[in-house]
Amino acid sequence: MVKNHKLAKAISDCGWGMFCTMVKYKAENEGKTYIEVDRFFPSSKTCHVCLNQVESLPLDIRNWTCEHCQTTHDRDINASINIRNEALRIISLGTSETANGGNVRRLGGKISCLLDATPNEIGSPNYIACN
Repeated sequence: MVKNHKLAKAISDCGWGMFCTMVKYKAENEGKTYIEVDRFFPSSKTCHVCLNQVESLPLDIRNWTCEHCQTTHDRDINASINIRNEALRIISLGTSETANGGNVRRLGGKISCLLDATPNEIGSPNYIACN
């Protein structure tokens, strides 16, 4: 993009922010719900069948097999299923602020401290796992 990598990152971040703003506007205009999943959510590294998480998954590995349930995953399809499941979990909890035990600053400036999913949430009918 440009020689200055910090400037390139700033431009890229700005572009992504504009994209998210437009998608949010379009969703609200159509009466849809807009959910943002935490950018550090391990969507590619988590098996959507058994929720086992691999420690490391380099970007050059496009397909992987879960050591726990032996399911073979396409990295992108697995990530999309996990992102959808996380969004449904967020909707079922009634909140869009999500963090793994960390603090999240809402747009209104209030700080919310949230926890990981409990085993009850994972086993609930609101949690969807696709094969």
